[in-house]
Amino acid sequence: MTPDPARPAVLLPNIVAGAVTAFVALAFAGSFAQLIFCGPLEPFVGSALLAALVGSLVLLYVLSLRTSLFFSVGGPDANPSAILAATLALITTQVIASEGRGSPHLLTTVLMFVFLSSVGCGVILQGIGMRNWGRYVRYIPYPVVGGFMAGTGYLLLIGSYRMLTGVRIAPDAIERLAMVNPLASVTAVLVAAGLLFFTRRIQHYWVIPAVLLCSLGLFHAARVALGVDITSARAMGLLPEPLILGTWKNVFNIDYANVRWDILLNHAKDFIAMSVVVAIGILINTTGLEVASDCEADADRELRALGLANVLSGLAGGMVGLNAFNRSMLNLHAGAASPWAARFAALFIGALMLFAPGAIGYLPKPVLTGLIAYLGIGLLTTWTIEARKRMLGMEYLVSLLILVGIALLGVVQGVTLGIVIACLSFIVTLGRSATIKYSFNGETRRSNVERPAEHLAWLRTHGDVLHGFVLQGVLFFGTANHVLEHVRANLGRTRYALLDFRLVHGADGSATLVLNKLQRLCRGAGIELIFTGLSPQIETVLRRSSFELNRPGMHCFSDLDHGLEWCEDALIAGLAVSAAGAPRIDGFLEPDERRELAACFESMLLPAGARLAAQGDASESMFLVESGHLSVYLHIDDQGTSKRLRSYGEGTILGEMGLYTHAPRSADVVADIESRVLRFTQSRVQELERTHPALALKLHRHVVCTLAERLRAANEEVRLML
Repeated sequence: MTPDPARPAVLLPNIVAGAVTAFVALAFAGSFAQLIFCGPLEPFVGSALLAALVGSLVLLYVLSLRTSLFFSVGGPDANPSAILAATLALITTQVIASEGRGSPHLLTTVLMFVFLSSVGCGVILQGIGMRNWGRYVRYIPYPVVGGFMAGTGYLLLIGSYRMLTGVRIAPDAIERLAMVNPLASVTAVLVAAGLLFFTRRIQHYWVIPAVLLCSLGLFHAARVALGVDITSARAMGLLPEPLILGTWKNVFNIDYANVRWDILLNHAKDFIAMSVVVAIGILINTTGLEVASDCEADADRELRALGLANVLSGLAGGMVGLNAFNRSMLNLHAGAASPWAARFAALFIGALMLFAPGAIGYLPKPVLTGLIAYLGIGLLTTWTIEARKRMLGMEYLVSLLILVGIALLGVVQGVTLGIVIACLSFIVTLGRSATIKYSFNGETRRSNVERPAEHLAWLRTHGDVLHGFVLQGVLFFGTANHVLEHVRANLGRTRYALLDFRLVHGADGSATLVLNKLQRLCRGAGIELIFTGLSPQIETVLRRSSFELNRPGMHCFSDLDHGLEWCEDALIAGLAVSAAGAPRIDGFLEPDERRELAACFESMLLPAGARLAAQGDASESMFLVESGHLSVYLHIDDQGTSKRLRSYGEGTILGEMGLYTHAPRSADVVADIESRVLRFTQSRVQELERTHPALALKLHRHVVCTLAERLRAANEEVRLML
């Protein structure tokens, strides 16, 4: 429940926090206004300051109404402002090149881009948040984020240079700096150095406002000591002109006839780049605020809130912005007890703009320049020096390449280059990953079908003609080719090639080309090709690529177990078996012993679908499958879903665990086809032990051997998976 803002215990802290937040917001607004309107745009910096203040006011208020973190504050920030500054510099250059510095189109075109970038960015953010796509932004590769952040730091740093000198950085940069008024250059350097020094040694929310306040006082003290009055300081470019509300422009009162729409259209791609930047910044800041404040936040709610705030800001004539980590934490630690702290901050900024616009003219430009330089240096050191410890070599190289690309080519081109490099790196890494999780043959891996001992011996002897591969990950040309090479390497001794796709997450068209080649290879060599575990998505990809799943020599099964069963049945099809009607227990009994043992069994005929045993039934007997086929099914849920655990064919025994342990049946046993089984009860076992102890011993030994064989097969399967 939000505390009552009228209570003195809540009201006073919110007012104090709002005042502190408003002061810092003014400083940042002034800095970003100077950043985006420097060089040829410097005469119009008042319009940029109005846009920054309007953006701060709108974002503070709207975010306070819709944020999931009561102390969150928003406004123009370093990352979008750096891109905005770079784009406006290009627009300015294009307008001046075609029409000259006095063009009536310059200011209106630049301001329209500022407004539309905020509106366009807000619409995109709103769409991402409404569709709950915030989580997908987190999938942007970390090196791309790092390279972009470092590039933003670079843009801020050269932006601070341009704020100080009035020109772009060039080979004569040092000489240009030497020509700057010493009061301006020394102040900017000291502010940047002071912020870097104190913020790294004192982890306190008052550091930034304290340094800014001290810098403000020291600048004016130095100005007075040097005999520079306010008028002279403004003439020298040390102080901005007082705010003039009459120059406030927005999308409703701007002169559309003087907008160079052709130039704006050429920079439409920058809207997308800025939206990606702002979305990343929002999610990074939201996560940081969650951790720092121990409060739970909703990232998609923040995206929706800031999307709406940016749309309203752009319509009102404001700059694009986002939630600010440092300013939000400052608001919280300064005493914010509810969203009213941010609303009071918006109220203070609005009151200052209405009743004391001249006060903003006392904010020293060098102090604001130093603040921008501090932000740029901080981002550069964090993402080029400190990030080296958190990134692998290739990741760090990609990050540096993006930084170089942004510096040489521009923001959009640099980020695009980084994404392309990151994607290529991912493809190379994926291509090197193990597509084959493990391989096996008919000797080491068997289905869950229980078979008589002579069949198992046959499979152990002849199972090497079955080669299976459990695939994983994503199949494309490079990874699918690994499978082809493995099959080709065993071509001479393979009759059955089995590929299990259960762990394959996806496949593209290039993978189907390789699989088509594999199918032709197997057909030419007389090899049966078996696919198991195909998902509907992968099956659709195969069919669209004209892969023939129903071609002779091609077999598909729902899972690996059924595929293995088919291969085993094919392998033992030619094996001669003993005559039907006699229990087949590996031939370890003499003919007379077989007759005596058969007399101990109770014969049962089960129609197809009949249940021999139910899950939970008492266990007091075991069974020998005389003919037919039975399977054990485990219930998975209440909707009747079940999974086949094991199948039993002619001559196999089942239920022996219950006979010895008397534990309730753990699964259902159902006849797949009409089957005849011989039932051996507990009482019959005891009778056999009394009357024919040697025969009972042979029977028990056979059961133990059967269990040992099952355990060996299970251990072999586990070994293959490791």
